[in-house]
Amino acid sequence: MRVVLITSFFLLNNILLAQSIDYDTEIQPIFNNHCVVCHSGPNPSAGINLSSYENVIASNTVDIGNYENSILWQEVSSGDMPNNIANNNLGIPDLTEMEIQLIADWILDLECIALDCLPEYTCILGECICINDTDGDGICDEFENETSLNQINNTQEKIIQVFDIYGKATQKQIEREILIYLHEDGSVKKEIIIK
Repeated sequence: MRVVLITSFFLLNNILLAQSIDYDTEIQPIFNNHCVVCHSGPNPSAGINLSSYENVIASNTVDIGNYENSILWQEVSSGDMPNNIANNNLGIPDLTEMEIQLIADWILDLECIALDCLPEYTCILGECICINDTDGDGICDEFENETSLNQINNTQEKIIQVFDIYGKATQKQIEREILIYLHEDGSVKKEIIIK
């Protein structure tokens, strides 16, 4: 599960909920140019109305966060939509590869609406991505500390949450995986287990 919700007041403020793709300026124009001639109005083709964000979501053709399982993406990526009647009789062109990819990215990006990333992360295409990582180790600068990565910190402080380097909550302690520990006192430490 990708949802990470921290109840600690040390990290709760400034939780980022974001989308990197703007539906109104990037996705709806695709539907307007290729789809709404048939998929709008009181009796849209196949009962699927693509004239607005609300109608697209209500069409049940989008599996949020999973474009490959989304009927909408399957239809446009296969070339089945727009169909031959729309192509030949109405002069509506097929979608470009760039437009098909943008729809796939938007479907992934929809997951950012429900995904709560840690404050140090931002959601891009349905994934929590570290904002500040100057040394490129995959751990946010805010989580960096003096703890040696080659030793387990044997602190007696109570651990209230454990995250992987992507900000996802985990209970696993896998050898050679960097984990980030949030302690009851608000301190954050990164550790790697080497046996």
